[in-house]
Amino acid sequence: MNSLAARAREIASQLRTYFQSVEDSGIWDHVDESPGFAEALSTYLMIFASKIMRSDGRITDGEINFIKSILPNGLHFQNALISNLITDFDKTYDQLDSVDQALPMLAASIALDLKSGTDETAGIFKDLEEFGNLVIAADSMRGEFEVRQLSKMMAKLKSLEDKFRALHRQQFGAAVKQAVPEVQAAPRAAMAVQDTSKPDLDTLLTELRTMIGLHRAKEEVTAATNLVRVRQMRQEAGLPAMPMTLHMVFTGNPGTGKTTVARLIAQIYRELGLLEQGHLTEVDRSGLVGGYVGQTALKVQDVVQEARGGVLFIDEAYALKADQKDSYGQEAINTLLKSMEDHRDDLVVIVAGYTEQMNAFLETNPGLRSRFNRYVHFDDYTGDELLNIFTYMSEKNGYASTPMANYQLKAHFEQMYAGRGPNFGNARDVRNVFETILKHQAARLMTIHKPTPEDLSFIDLADIAWLFERSGAGAAQKGRA
Repeated sequence: MNSLAARAREIASQLRTYFQSVEDSGIWDHVDESPGFAEALSTYLMIFASKIMRSDGRITDGEINFIKSILPNGLHFQNALISNLITDFDKTYDQLDSVDQALPMLAASIALDLKSGTDETAGIFKDLEEFGNLVIAADSMRGEFEVRQLSKMMAKLKSLEDKFRALHRQQFGAAVKQAVPEVQAAPRAAMAVQDTSKPDLDTLLTELRTMIGLHRAKEEVTAATNLVRVRQMRQEAGLPAMPMTLHMVFTGNPGTGKTTVARLIAQIYRELGLLEQGHLTEVDRSGLVGGYVGQTALKVQDVVQEARGGVLFIDEAYALKADQKDSYGQEAINTLLKSMEDHRDDLVVIVAGYTEQMNAFLETNPGLRSRFNRYVHFDDYTGDELLNIFTYMSEKNGYASTPMANYQLKAHFEQMYAGRGPNFGNARDVRNVFETILKHQAARLMTIHKPTPEDLSFIDLADIAWLFERSGAGAAQKGRA
């Protein structure tokens, strides 16, 4: 406990020092009417900790002792009073719905970043998340509720940050980029994807948080990551470590970034020391199920051996067993379950597919559902998010839409989202739209004598007219002309 509290005090001290420098910069003109940033920080950290502690409906002795240990020197309270303070601070957190008004210190940091082109606020989020994990580690019980609460709180802060940046971006002349998931064309046989570069943990978590959409998925993955970090903190402090299972189930429609997130998880677990290599091995039924007796077990064993030290990602996992008579598929599942047990220290398995089919798949074998206790759902992208993905694809490839074309594309993607069916392809459908637009643009450019670089770069109304032609309405829903 002492080591946890010592680290919490260290984080509070470095935050206090940083915010004092922000206050001294004079970037925030409301500071003269508000408490000093150092005072506001101390209060906020108590509110932050209390919200986490109360999330499971109880306050333990370990949590009370943690609060005692981080109080400023000379302050001593009875346990009952600390318990009441935690309850009161918990209620206060829900009122913090504006970075600008409720957290002037954070708003000032963001404003300073926008003005100077720095990203010091990212370090604040990192420190707050670590502080939250220390709070969770102080509890003697399994911290699932607290971890989920911390993930929600960090997501709320990030959302408030994004709103503040959008509000003040024009004033300070800065922009915020968002990442888009990679889009895979079709199911694959076993294919190992090796990482040549090894980004650090902060970079990986930032990439996850800045992905377009996927709010529930990001919350679940962040919660899983924080649970691992809390477990490690407890081990380092000499406290009993919580048992946990790392295998996951991904559900949702195609094109929602499941493969990209699985690759990030592999790298995050590598950085946390759980996996040696952190590579991703993708496979579907064709890579696991053989065509004759005895072949299936060997194929599964070969794929597992290839995936050891990383993540084995099984796409459309429900296809492993076609029906009750599929003995080869059942053999693949049985062999996989044994391999998961034999290599539980250096293998993480993620199974993915449509929600209903995955639920049915987990019932095909009594041992399956018990192996997977963390479920991550990937929501469909909204119309605005589909447009953001299109914009990202365009910018990445050196294209830009004219304002009128962009307006019409927004309308199309909103209609695409509203009319989506069970086979909605999300980012894959956006890529189909993008590639078809480029074909129409190319045909238009061939009628221009010596097109300029601007001609070659802009997507105009003529290039997207096919989306709104009555005869092409059905094809437009799929993003094909």
